[in-house]
Amino acid sequence: MSHPPQTSLQMQASLQAHSLTHPQAQWCILRNHEGRYSVHPAAHDLPVGWCLAGGPDTRDACLAQIAETWTDMRPEALKAAMRAEGAA
Repeated sequence: MSHPPQTSLQMQASLQAHSLTHPQAQWCILRNHEGRYSVHPAAHDLPVGWCLAGGPDTRDACLAQIAETWTDMRPEALKAAMRAEGAA
């Protein structure tokens, strides 16, 4: 039984899915206005509200860099409020 040929959108979706699971896929580190970090596939457009903070590198390398860099999990707004109260 033969399958119909894939459309370009199906092929693109298949390639993107592969890029997310391949061990050597390239990832970037993103940071938002609240100082929160995330990893994001390097081949994809940046989501609104996030800026590039590192990479590209493997996902594991990006996660290791985030673990080293992001030592204070409090959002920026909370840190600012605590500074204003003299608690930080």
